[in-house]
Amino acid sequence: MEDSEIKSGITSKWDKSADRYDLHVSHGVQTKEEKDLWMDAFLKILPEGDPLSILDVGCGTGAMGLILTEMGHDVTGIDLSEGMMEVGRKKNADRGLSMIFREGDAENPSFADESFDAVVNRHLLWTLPHPDVALASWKRVVRPGGRVIVIDGVWDDGKTTTKIRRTVSQVLGKVFDPLSTPSSYDEEVSAALPNLGGVPEDTARRYFADAGLTDISLEDLMHIREHQRRYLKWYQKINHHWCYYLISGTKQA
Repeated sequence: MEDSEIKSGITSKWDKSADRYDLHVSHGVQTKEEKDLWMDAFLKILPEGDPLSILDVGCGTGAMGLILTEMGHDVTGIDLSEGMMEVGRKKNADRGLSMIFREGDAENPSFADESFDAVVNRHLLWTLPHPDVALASWKRVVRPGGRVIVIDGVWDDGKTTTKIRRTVSQVLGKVFDPLSTPSSYDEEVSAALPNLGGVPEDTARRYFADAGLTDISLEDLMHIREHQRRYLKWYQKINHHWCYYLISGTKQA
């Protein structure tokens, strides 16, 4: 399957999901408490002082980018899905914020070298056909001393018990709330994604190291998952997340 076809399939899936994406717990930021938890996570790894120029790759509806904008940073978000970004643009306007949304490929952002102080993304690495290419690109557009920040996790470890839990949860979701059930990638697109069930921590560390990033650190975010879990429907709680983390690395001079 050609790259253009893979990315067309990915774009189509998210365009179709856009109008209900933020309604899902763990997609949209549902509470002030959750927003505060995200702010705390970013404060731990971003330098204090002047506003940073941040690129949010695979920004979707702007969940992370808008929080970073509210924290005072200058954020540009790129995504293949115009549908998702239209939702983000509306939130941006409603909140009186200044995040910029523009169409772009997260694996190959069309910016000059060393354009940003940081690159950030959430729930993106798992859905990329070429994560190694993406990490190299993110390092390229970050200035020396800048940070690459990835938020991801594992929700399908490939075990039979996990498959049963996920299947039961999805079937019950279709019964009790059919409109809110997320669509899936088709088989060909799924086969082209090396991390379809999520990105294990050691795999993420390898991507960062192979890209030449240093000072690699990993922060556990399961406390955010536990907060979100309070707002899940009972049948959604059948599912299990094995890990959830923020990993970051520095581009050396």
